[in-house]
Amino acid sequence: MTDNHDNNAFDAVIIGAGMGGMCVAARLTAMGMRVLVLEKSRHLGGRCGHRLRDDNVVTTGALMVPMGPRSAIREAFDAVGAEMNMVDITGRLRYRLAHGDYDLPPGGGGLYGMIEFAMQDSAEAQTLFQHIQAALTGWTPVDSISIREWFDQYTDNEEVKNLFQGYCAALMGINLHEVPAGEFFRFLKYSSKGSRFGMAVGGNGALMQDLADAMQRRGAEFRCGRGCKGIVVEDGRVVGVEISDGEGGEERVAARWVISNTGPDRTVELAGGEAVFERSYIEQLKSGPSAAPIIHVSFTLNRPLIENFDGCMVFGNNRNFIYLEIPTLIAPGISPPGQYLHTAYGAPEDAVDYDLDEALANTLRELEANFPGLSADASFLVRAKHRGASPGMHRWAGYGMPQNTPIRGLYNVGDGCAPPGTIGTESAAASAREAAAMIAAEYQ
Repeated sequence: MTDNHDNNAFDAVIIGAGMGGMCVAARLTAMGMRVLVLEKSRHLGGRCGHRLRDDNVVTTGALMVPMGPRSAIREAFDAVGAEMNMVDITGRLRYRLAHGDYDLPPGGGGLYGMIEFAMQDSAEAQTLFQHIQAALTGWTPVDSISIREWFDQYTDNEEVKNLFQGYCAALMGINLHEVPAGEFFRFLKYSSKGSRFGMAVGGNGALMQDLADAMQRRGAEFRCGRGCKGIVVEDGRVVGVEISDGEGGEERVAARWVISNTGPDRTVELAGGEAVFERSYIEQLKSGPSAAPIIHVSFTLNRPLIENFDGCMVFGNNRNFIYLEIPTLIAPGISPPGQYLHTAYGAPEDAVDYDLDEALANTLRELEANFPGLSADASFLVRAKHRGASPGMHRWAGYGMPQNTPIRGLYNVGDGCAPPGTIGTESAAASAREAAAMIAAEYQ
């Protein structure tokens, strides 16, 4: 335990108040630790926050947030007694292909229906579905091939591949030819089945603030607008962090554990560079693909593009435009009266070799092609390209780094170190669960 009389000494310092940082902070706070959360911006949540745009509550990234009892997010909220003020939208999914739309049945069991709708041939659909069931219940493919290559073994039907291309791009952030086959089936097997999803009634920022308030009631401290300048390492162990003091200077904060939610690459930079780390860790960090970019478009209309649709729409009929939601139809209070907020996402066709300017332009063209007249009537609030230090994901699904590092007391959380079979906000919270468990084993 730290000396509670020292205002700059903590058991744990968390760098970054994204979903991973917030969830690990909640778990450590619940264990009785003295916790400090640093956030360089004035807002909580990272990719699970929101901003006000013309009085509309616009997400910074996440739309569907896991909320079921098995969710690592729910566990973190429960650990500190925080409420999750959500609208349950589980199962409200519609898929669009070139030949039409398919609504997921509300009672579940829609996977075969999706495949049959895409293939337009029940015998072919049954055969492919049997291969998928075998991969879920028996031999799970390994990660040496992509899920596109796995499908290529069993079908030449391009529409079913377009269906799963939209699914992968919308839910996993990368394309069918980029998702490892094993990771795809791990996600289907362990994460998607039985999951529940919701949208935060007051926006994701309000959800994160509720979690922060619950932690503060238990003694956790938050310093927003205070960036981390460096992680202090002595003799192979963290001893604290250097942070901005808010007046142009720096101050040191002592800590036994430092948990970074900035992405593994940035963590290495903050801790002093590659030379501080054991070689195999750096080689794994550099091997394989890393950050995945994403395109975010939000706009308002005086009518909803789709009447009475309080769910999520995934597109398999486009090159870049992959996802649409009308948040106002789910939680009307997030928009002014008479306005309907719409949020769309796009992705490059290749997450390694891409032109995001063109991908954004084509996402807008495909929005118009799917919903003629939109461009003339919409008021655009956000047309963003998330990449670089603030990407859609810090590492591709299936390529997560470990939560612990060779430096004792230094951990990573977030989608850059997602446990196998997890994606998005749930992967960030699951990484927090793993990191907290390792720290708990050391905590005396």
